[in-house]
Amino acid sequence: MLPPITGGGFGAALLQLCSVYYVGCCAVHAVIPSLARPVSKVNQHEPKPGQVAREAVLSLGPLTVKALIFTAVEAMHRSGISFLYSGPVASSQNLFVQVFACCVTIVALDYLHDTWFYFTHLWMHKWRWLYSHVHYLHHQSKVPTAFSGYSLHVAEAALVFFDEIIVCFLFPIHVNVHRLYHLYTTLIHIGGHAGYELHPLVPSLEQVLWLLVGGNKVSMHLNTVLYHCIHHQFPNKHLR
Repeated sequence: MLPPITGGGFGAALLQLCSVYYVGCCAVHAVIPSLARPVSKVNQHEPKPGQVAREAVLSLGPLTVKALIFTAVEAMHRSGISFLYSGPVASSQNLFVQVFACCVTIVALDYLHDTWFYFTHLWMHKWRWLYSHVHYLHHQSKVPTAFSGYSLHVAEAALVFFDEIIVCFLFPIHVNVHRLYHLYTTLIHIGGHAGYELHPLVPSLEQVLWLLVGGNKVSMHLNTVLYHCIHHQFPNKHLR
């Protein structure tokens, strides 16, 4: 019998996050490239010796911050001080209605997540003090790897992940959908630092466009791995 998705406290949340993050990192960094050779690297340079190990260790701080936020969300749900709820995803027992309600929630969370990340990331570049004392740590990875995803200062992690609390007060969200979606965003951060374009290897919007349009010409119109890799190399010249 599988353990419940939520309600296990800090330890369970941290275990979930570490499992998703480190398994995802290993898959993107080593397994997928070995099974799908040759992958098209977006950077011909190699990471510095010891970089992957350093990033893996630094990621523990942000994972701990995110686990604390998950724990706070559980506490808010128990106290009834947010729009979080449990039980059926929708009041109707119809499967289509339940799936539709879940999809609507995910789309709303996705827009809010991207909007929050865009403006907080922009702020960390525009405010020089914040960049010099906080965001600089993430940009030490000039050749990003999958483990760069959460190689962040803990203050940056608290800022970036704070939207996971804000959304609880904006509209009704099933507590399990909240947890699963924000575990999924962990994979998004990994994929954005993969070092090679994940499409058409991993299902994504890029893969759909890659299949419909044909080839990598869609890359110039999307925030792809290549674009983010350039941003890591030239943080003050490639931000939009």
